[in-house]
Amino acid sequence: NHRQSRIEKAIKVKKHMKLKKPTILGVVNITEDSFSDGGLYLNYDKAIEKSLLLVKDGADIIDVGAASSNPESKEVKPHEEIIRLNDVIDKLHSQNISVSVDSFKPEVQKYFLKKNVHYLNDIQGFPYAELYPELAESNCKLIVMHSIQRLGKAQVIETVPENIFNGIIDFFSQRINSLQNSGVSSERIILDPGMGFFLVSNPETSIYVLKNIFRVKEYFKLPILVSVSRKSFLGTIVGRGVNERTPATLAAEIYISYMGVDYIRMHDVRALSDALKVIGMLN
Repeated sequence: NHRQSRIEKAIKVKKHMKLKKPTILGVVNITEDSFSDGGLYLNYDKAIEKSLLLVKDGADIIDVGAASSNPESKEVKPHEEIIRLNDVIDKLHSQNISVSVDSFKPEVQKYFLKKNVHYLNDIQGFPYAELYPELAESNCKLIVMHSIQRLGKAQVIETVPENIFNGIIDFFSQRINSLQNSGVSSERIILDPGMGFFLVSNPETSIYVLKNIFRVKEYFKLPILVSVSRKSFLGTIVGRGVNERTPATLAAEIYISYMGVDYIRMHDVRALSDALKVIGMLN
């Protein structure tokens, strides 16, 4: 009967909804002016305490950055970034915690390559060819992020979603080719399409990219990282301030988990970790 057929159809749909548990990067911003937590973890003890809490809550990797990339942020010199990060990273390494360094400055990247960090996270997607020999010699995984700005921190720009998506494909194609030609194995490359102001200021583009994220993964056959945590486009959708966006962030993170995203970078690790445990029991 009609009711039974609807039930059978729903069961078929559910079988196709395969949840992929992503690798979680917990964010620790050792900065003065990050958009959501600037100034909270400049102190070494606070940064370590936050890092350990994120690991306890379910983070697989701690992503530490010492310079904000939001449009209103102040410039931080490479030497100051290194000072802010060095002792924190040493402590995390001593406790066998995987570390990702969030920096687009070659001087900072070179320094921490020598300290054998596990990941480098570059919002510019590694544009400096002079760094490539050192990248090729390391075992560090590279998070290659796309941004419409190409160089520098985020800016407020508007354009057509479809054009941005095509630009993402072109950017990754060129950058992957350059890295591989320099000796960087594709097994070490992770792709991040960028979100929020790294794409454009209007939310439609971030939504368009998220809805088509499976196309990026299918095209390149490489791991995908996405960071939607507390982003401006979510705030625009729900009409909430930065620190009121946890429910909106969680909804987006659960969605991209179902879309097969391999890594998710976030501030509130516990929310997604708990949600994934419950969903796992229900599937």
